[in-house]
Amino acid sequence: MHTQGEKPKILILGGYGNFGKRICATLAKDPHLHIIVAGRDLKKAETLAQEIKQKNHHTHIQGLMLDWKAQDFSQKLRESQADILIHAAGPFQNQLYTVAEACIDNKMHYIDLSDGREFVVNIKQLDEKAKLNNVAVISGASSVPGLSSVIVHTFADKFAILREIDFGIAPANKIERGDATITAILGYTGRPFQRLENGSWKTVYGWQNLHRHYYGDNLGLRWHGNCDIPDLVLLPELYPTLKTVVFHAGLEVTAMHFILWQMSWLTRAKIIKNWAFFNKPIIALSRLFDRFGTEAGGMYVRLRGSNHRYQPLEITWNCIAEQGDGPYIPTIPSLILVDKLLKAEIAPGARPCVRMFSLQDFERFATFWHIYYTIEEIES
Repeated sequence: MHTQGEKPKILILGGYGNFGKRICATLAKDPHLHIIVAGRDLKKAETLAQEIKQKNHHTHIQGLMLDWKAQDFSQKLRESQADILIHAAGPFQNQLYTVAEACIDNKMHYIDLSDGREFVVNIKQLDEKAKLNNVAVISGASSVPGLSSVIVHTFADKFAILREIDFGIAPANKIERGDATITAILGYTGRPFQRLENGSWKTVYGWQNLHRHYYGDNLGLRWHGNCDIPDLVLLPELYPTLKTVVFHAGLEVTAMHFILWQMSWLTRAKIIKNWAFFNKPIIALSRLFDRFGTEAGGMYVRLRGSNHRYQPLEITWNCIAEQGDGPYIPTIPSLILVDKLLKAEIAPGARPCVRMFSLQDFERFATFWHIYYTIEEIES
């Protein structure tokens, strides 16, 4: 941990990955921080650190070889003397809490960008140990549940009874796609999971329930399918009046989305057990579609219920990212949390990233990029 007069050290594990490099570049603009770009490939880490240094001469940034699967990981993490670790080395769906536990043992704050359902929901099992070591362990500092829970919380007080939350994400096709993100998507394609619908828990299947959602004139209609995320468990716990919580996502290029939908049926028919085993050839094939689509993506959160006059109320938060800036959205929650940890505004303990910042905090960072949102409120 840094002493008085030293710059706080922020270590980004997976720091040269799709989201990690964006976090590094953003944090490096603050001359009061020491940034460590960490990962298994030292050359990639040092190359990125040098590129960022050339754009921000005042920054203190370095590359570091760090493999969270290695036996000496905890020792090397200790030697880094980091104050905060941001874990961006997904996919998280089948990971253990190796990184989080090493941070606790070394008395470092921990943040991850996981959207894995079990990983995020069960992080609270580390709560007692985190409190004993006086560190914060926060999982899910990403679009979901980090940002999505903030949107719900922002508007929940307008409802006397909140009955339904319907939300989704439609990334642009002409953006860089991280291999870990694609692998995570393939991991639940066609696989069953539970979600709350009309007051009961129902089994649905990844990337099925084919339908289109309208994001507005700038994005138009995007195809969507079922996705499994932590919010499907966390939101019903937070808002007991909910009868339905559903989340969907979609690929911008119709052909790609329909191929994924067809793949889901092969898994459901037990012909292919898990598409993640074929991630490398599938990722290579997906590159053939890179020239199609646009640089604009979106995210929406729609709440339905009754207002305090017990009249029907519907509120829709619709966020648009243009010029390829969509991948910055999942990074914003971690950036906000770093700021709060450095200001000692987060209590020790392990918890999912739920309602941990405000919509105003999100706006403060979103203005750095081509990201904006609208709010539509309908009473009847």
